[in-house]
Amino acid sequence: MRMITAFLVTAVLMLGLLATPAEAQKGMGERSGVAREALTPPTLSMVGTVTEIRIGPCEHTTGPSQEGVHLIVKVPDGSAINLHLGPKSALSDDLKHLSVGQAVDIEAFRTDLMPQDAYVATSIQTGIATIDLRDANLRPSWASGKGRDGRPSGPRGAGRSQGRGP
Repeated sequence: MRMITAFLVTAVLMLGLLATPAEAQKGMGERSGVAREALTPPTLSMVGTVTEIRIGPCEHTTGPSQEGVHLIVKVPDGSAINLHLGPKSALSDDLKHLSVGQAVDIEAFRTDLMPQDAYVATSIQTGIATIDLRDANLRPSWASGKGRDGRPSGPRGAGRSQGRGP
């Protein structure tokens, strides 16, 4: 009986050790996103022109989605920033409001662990829509289980993201 108990305890401990890396979200040295932190970074206002829309694997996400949407935006000083919007699955409706060459007004934040040119968008204003991506606490709109229109959405809030008209 002791042997079975010892085996079960060992098996549970091993599973616990293996589950920890699987549970941890991929990120920039942090185990959770900024919305779960006590102090949130300040948001910055920027303007620029979209030079590229990148959809693909996101190296620095803290969420479960591996495919993200990024805008490469040329800012007035001539440099380019990499603006992370969020998971592709949550932004499919918003993508129709974005295009290369478009002027955008951006609200975004960054943390010290992010590359110097990387930011996370909280909202984007285009000539035709405002896309609200995060609330005042920097919690992603798709994480609430409701779309931006307040109605229940699909899994993890995906599928109901919509831009607001001007």
